[in-house]
Amino acid sequence: MQRSLLLFLGALTFAGCSLNSPASSVYTILPLPEASPDISAPRHGGTVKLAPTRTLPSLGTKSLRYLRPQGESGEYLYSRWSDAPALLIERTLVSSLQNKKLYAAVLPPGSAAAPSHLLESDLTSFEHRFRPNGGSEGYIDMTYRLVDPKTKQTLASKRFQIVAAAATDDAKGGVDALSRATRELARQSTEWLADYLQEKP
Repeated sequence: MQRSLLLFLGALTFAGCSLNSPASSVYTILPLPEASPDISAPRHGGTVKLAPTRTLPSLGTKSLRYLRPQGESGEYLYSRWSDAPALLIERTLVSSLQNKKLYAAVLPPGSAAAPSHLLESDLTSFEHRFRPNGGSEGYIDMTYRLVDPKTKQTLASKRFQIVAAAATDDAKGGVDALSRATRELARQSTEWLADYLQEKP
């Protein structure tokens, strides 16, 4: 009888804790707004396909991650992304490439079509990073490689390290900073591809 009572009280305590837990906030990064209609021909008559991004296991989830100056890393308990960071970055880049009309078409990773170029990527950081002297920032470390799918030769590659200051040192501040960093990554990587296509069409 006493054991049953203890189990009952324990269940009530657990239920009370569950009811008092704050609801999780889910954040996303919206693609860049469409540019004004452009009737000019694409800079490259072919297509580009985005290969699935290679990333660390810790970045393969929807967790919103932070990094302290002492090297302590973790994830916010009640805040998360709507998708894994690589997918959020991919959608933003696709939107940027389409707006700039660098190619006749931008193919997603699952496409069966044979592209003219393949864009590979390695994501090693996507986190809310706290500075040793105070304040924090959104930080992204991404490397892109443009590959000839026929010869497997790397045509061009570049590492992008993007930093955007956070207005507040909480999850919401980290989300806003990483959203701006993601859009800046899309802008810089699109310009990098545009420069390559201009030099070597």
